[in-house]
Amino acid sequence: MIATSRIGHLVVKVRDLDRSLDFYVGKLGLTLMNRSDMGGVHVAFLASGARDHHELGLVQIAPDAPDPSPAAVGMAHFAFRMNSHEELQAAYQELKDAGVPISFTVNHGVSDSVYFTDPDGNELEIYADNPPERFEHLPDAYSGTDKLEFAPQDNSIMDALAGLK
Repeated sequence: MIATSRIGHLVVKVRDLDRSLDFYVGKLGLTLMNRSDMGGVHVAFLASGARDHHELGLVQIAPDAPDPSPAAVGMAHFAFRMNSHEELQAAYQELKDAGVPISFTVNHGVSDSVYFTDPDGNELEIYADNPPERFEHLPDAYSGTDKLEFAPQDNSIMDALAGLK
């Protein structure tokens, strides 16, 4: 068996690298580590500054590439961890103020999460872990479905899951 130490990075295909950099750097606060033209393919490497030379790669593909389909096999979303619930709520408000579409919010049990999309329709998550006393009594600490109290106007995870049927 291969023994990896952790997930290192992921690469996302985007239609417009500049627009995506504006989103990931300008709105999510990632740091641009490198931007390259590799044989005519435009790529950028970003980091949160937490631990690695890059955690996210962006590759520009055709400007008319089709949208990702929620019903297709593939990655559902990727997540960014926040240090506290206060940071999560502040980040949620920044996303709302910037006009970023919120897909839904949820108290999963182990974490509180806000789901949203990038300019190409890729789903992202920001989350803050909950202390054990908030989920240890639950029958399944990973399957909470309640909306977050600070976002009552947004969809719930049940609304989002209904769209997949």
